[in-house]
Amino acid sequence: MDIPSPRTLYRMVWGRPGLSAAAVHAAGLAIRLGFMFAVLAWSGPALLGVYGVLTSIELVAIYLAGFEFHTFTTRRYARRPSPRALGRSLACHRKMLLVSTPLAVIGAGLAAWLLGLNLGWVEYLSFLIVVATGVAVQETVRFIVLIHRPVMSVVVSFIRTASWQPAALLCLSAPSPLLPMLALWAVAALMSLVLAAWLLRAALWRRVRIPLRYLAHGLLKGRNYYLTANAAVLQGNLERFVLQTFLGPAAVGVYAFFQSLASTLPALVQSAVLNLWLPSLLKDFGQRRSGRFTTLRRAALRALAVSALLSVGVAVGAAALSLLSGHREYIPLLWMLGVLLVGQIVQVWTQPVHLALYAAHRDRALMILSLTVLAASSVLGILLVRSAGVQGAVMSQLAGGLMLGLARSGLFRFYLKRNVI
Repeated sequence: MDIPSPRTLYRMVWGRPGLSAAAVHAAGLAIRLGFMFAVLAWSGPALLGVYGVLTSIELVAIYLAGFEFHTFTTRRYARRPSPRALGRSLACHRKMLLVSTPLAVIGAGLAAWLLGLNLGWVEYLSFLIVVATGVAVQETVRFIVLIHRPVMSVVVSFIRTASWQPAALLCLSAPSPLLPMLALWAVAALMSLVLAAWLLRAALWRRVRIPLRYLAHGLLKGRNYYLTANAAVLQGNLERFVLQTFLGPAAVGVYAFFQSLASTLPALVQSAVLNLWLPSLLKDFGQRRSGRFTTLRRAALRALAVSALLSVGVAVGAAALSLLSGHREYIPLLWMLGVLLVGQIVQVWTQPVHLALYAAHRDRALMILSLTVLAASSVLGILLVRSAGVQGAVMSQLAGGLMLGLARSGLFRFYLKRNVI
């Protein structure tokens, strides 16, 4: 059998957008997990904890300040795609950035201070550059996908989130390793923004007049999605903030490592299963087709099977990594990973139910559900962390996943009995 040349392999992978995007995504995921394990093993949990809190602050700040305005503009663009429509959508986001970027930067800086991270001014500046660029990149990446450049959208995200981390490992022996880490992160974030702007350069600077009432209309349209998305983001990061408040960065570091491992599950299932079933679920429940419940059942069972199989792989890989690296002290803590994986499996298993409710235009109900689960998870998380520390945070995450899964199923049955879904 002839072995293909590197050029042939490159064309085989890059010529298939789905395979290429998956390969870049998998590479970024592997780098991020390897980076976290290296920081935990070589520098200890405190440094990883500070980094983990900063990544959570960044994510929450970007979502809160973004107002989910893309749900309005991307739908408008997808309805009648054209260069003019793309320019108009991007002009809307340019105006929105004048508000969302300062909000995100101020909010992130205030959160880092209130959580007692004690950053130096250069570290603060670097982190705020990451946040400021992240607000813009978050919006542009979605449009890069819409103009049929899915591989480049993943490349932009890879540069921002993972490309700098191998170089950062060389700085772990520095007296203050957080400073070069944040500086490298900021440089990579700026590079990702430049690439995103270049990919959209044909439409980015079109002169389009956008009335303020049009922006207000878009914000009003996206309000339910905004509250739902932010409730999910806050719930996923809540325990890190509570741990930092009560126990400090070392506790966050241990928890963040296992949570990051468990969080690979929904990302992988999303790309391997849910993205494939999404069009069918949206069409069947949107049009109330007769076979919609069969579609939902098959999607849920596939999500459950794939997530269970991947969970075994994640757990075995984590155990092997601990043994091979000589850090056997983390083996007794692997039960945390198992518990977190169970919570993720429940959420992934019921995600098709969420998509079915979304397709049936039950946006307000989903918003109320998300906010209710967030409120309950917040109270429970504080109580469990104060009483049981890191173990309490793990159990809180499991409880949140179970509550969300049960709430989705209950809401679906509620509408099913009334024959409105």
